Amino acid sequence: MKWVRLYITTEGQTERKFSEEALAPHLAQYSIDVKARVVLTNRKLGRRGGIMDYDKIRGDLHRLMLEDQSEEARFTTMINLYALPNAFPGWAKARTLTHPQDRIAVLEDSLRADIKDQRFLPYIQLHEFEALLYCDLSQLQKRIAGSERGLTTLTKEVKNIPPEEINDGTTTAPSKRLIHHVPIYETSKVRVGAPAAAAIGLPTLRNKCPHFNSWINTLESLGPTLKTRMR
Repeated sequence: MKWVRLYITTEGQTERKFSEEALAPHLAQYSIDVKARVVLTNRKLGRRGGIMDYDKIRGDLHRLMLEDQSEEARFTTMINLYALPNAFPGWAKARTLTHPQDRIAVLEDSLRADIKDQRFLPYIQLHEFEALLYCDLSQLQKRIAGSERGLTTLTKEVKNIPPEEINDGTTTAPSKRLIHHVPIYETSKVRVGAPAAAAIGLPTLRNKCPHFNSWINTLESLGPTLKTRMR
């Protein structure tokens, strides 16, 4: 039985670390080998991270797909809706829609159509990676000394707002709210963000974040069925 090679191209190091610490062990149960990588944004300087220019991520994905043309290879993304460049495919239509889920559907469909590879399964995070942390902010508190007061205030601020619906305003996006109440998060997000999300656990993340759950369901379906794996 051949394993599926799943390349996850992430927007930054936090998403890459989360993919390695939380997604890889889980998907290994489905015979899926996760290979997480940060998007290459400057080939000459070898710089990675950020989605400031759509052509950069498009070119990076195409090069990766040319490097592994095997039928066992699959490709996905973990990039943020927040601050997505205007040149992103489908953005002109998506920005006219009110509901975030509708925007995401248009953007992911447009990205899939633009990449033109049936092995590609795009995923865009509502609205940022940090939305996952709002499923249980206590995991951040355990990792950031002196954050209790700020996170208590933040918890009250977003009460009754589903994590994926915390919006993408310049001061109200998930990461912006966190940084406002716990300023040190800005310089420690890779160190504490990914481990906190992993500690929350996939069951809770999936229960509270429907779009994220849909993505994980899609990834799980890439592997052999449970019946096949038990033979």
